[in-house]
Amino acid sequence: MRIAIFVKLFKKYHSGMKKILYSFLITSLFFLNVKAQTPLTTAVDFDIKILDGTVIELFPLLDQNKIVVLDFFSTSCGPCQTFAYDFQLAYEAFGSNDGNVVFLGINFNGTNEDVRFFDSLFNVTVPTASGLDGGGNKVFNAYQVAAYPTVVVIKPDHTISSQYVWEPSFANIRDAVISAGGLFVGQNENGIGVTAFSLFPNPSSFESILEFELESPSLVSINIRDLSGRLISVQLSDTFLQKGFHQKKINSESLISGMYLVELSVDKRTTIKKLIVQD
Repeated sequence: MRIAIFVKLFKKYHSGMKKILYSFLITSLFFLNVKAQTPLTTAVDFDIKILDGTVIELFPLLDQNKIVVLDFFSTSCGPCQTFAYDFQLAYEAFGSNDGNVVFLGINFNGTNEDVRFFDSLFNVTVPTASGLDGGGNKVFNAYQVAAYPTVVVIKPDHTISSQYVWEPSFANIRDAVISAGGLFVGQNENGIGVTAFSLFPNPSSFESILEFELESPSLVSINIRDLSGRLISVQLSDTFLQKGFHQKKINSESLISGMYLVELSVDKRTTIKKLIVQD
């Protein structure tokens, strides 16, 4: 009898351990997959048809000495939705494809209508190819991208300088593009003249502190905007500040819960932090 009970308990324990190991394996695979990237180091040519019907080919853009930034995404992916507007902000900061950088959205498994709806929700105007109608799926396959969002930066010499920009925030995309040689439109040098740019606490329910360090005496403005770019509040207007470290209070008490953009303008050049306001 005791032996039978022991065998039964052993089987139960063994079954439980199998479930634990299985759960651990699935979790491990998930986190490995979260770090989405292309394994390629050299670009593969492709052509896509963006939402307005225009056909875009990669290599002719690179041959024009353009840096190309690809955003591999899905319309149903939570992180893709979270960072959609960051990619839009980077697209605008580098001249909306009129400078030496071209931004393209590469969708997976969506139709043109799916992508149009996604773009309308998140205020995106980046030229984008849907997965099913625009050829996005074949680009996913060519670049062996298994998960999303994955932002990839390609230099004119066809090398992939950034296989994976994570997290794909405006600041991280901006820095990756600048490292590849990208220039903000209308500027002769990289950067915005500010370092140590941080915002805390974030999320906030009452007040946050914006910290930044100016590389030289500069004219500074600080604004709060909603995700559509509409001006919500002016925190500092065209004020001359000396070189060095600065702290400014950002009042969020009057804002309803949601996500906002804190815009720091230094000598008319802008960088942005996202601010989450909670009750």
